[in-house]
Parts: sequence; C-alpha cells; structure tokens
Amino acid sequence: MNKMKILVTFVNPWTMDNGNSGVTLNYFMYGEHGEVVTPSYDLSGGPVGQQRAKCSLSPDKRKKVTWVPGIYDATMSMKIGSDGKPVLTVEDLDFVGKASIQMEPVDKKQ
Repeated sequence: MNKMKILVTFVNPWTMDNGNSGVTLNYFMYGEHGEVVTPSYDLSGGPVGQQRAKCSLSPDKRKKVTWVPGIYDATMSMKIGSDGKPVLTVEDLDFVGKASIQMEPVDKKQ
C-alpha cells in the first residue's frame, strides 16, 4: 500500500435497503505540497483541469474526516473494478490540515 496526500471535498454516510452501509468520499489528488492542484491555463479546446475521484469506505472511516475541504494522508491500494480494470482506492486516511480554496488574481496579459 502507498501513502499520498489527497484533498477531501465531500463525505457522506449511506445505508442501503439490504443493510449494507458505508461512506462516499470525493477527493482530488493533492501531491506532497499541492503541486497537483495548481491552476491550468489552456485555450486549446481540449480537456483541462483535474477530475475528482470517488470511492466508498467502511462506515467507521466517517469519524476520521473532521475538516472539509481538508488535506489527508491517504493509504491507497489497487483493486479490480467491475469493468476488470485496476482502480486506485482509499483504504484509510488521517487528517493533515484544513484547506482553503481562494481566488487568485489573473494576469490580463496572458
């Protein structure tokens, strides 16, 4: 298992009619110092930015998510998804610090 920093943006406990339960976690890869979530400028018309990742955790992990948005050290592992492809997923996480998303001034000369 590998450790990496993630930016958690949403957490929601769920319970199904059959009694199964868990926690939905939405997050972005963060990098060691936030280098993965830096703004991108692109006029090509193609994809730009970063898609959020989503996984389901056991219900006991909800108590570990204390601040949102927040930076967490995540223990990651690879699993096989329903389509047979490998999927990187969160196994455990520990709070590192609060995150704040703020607007930066744009240089109009770009």
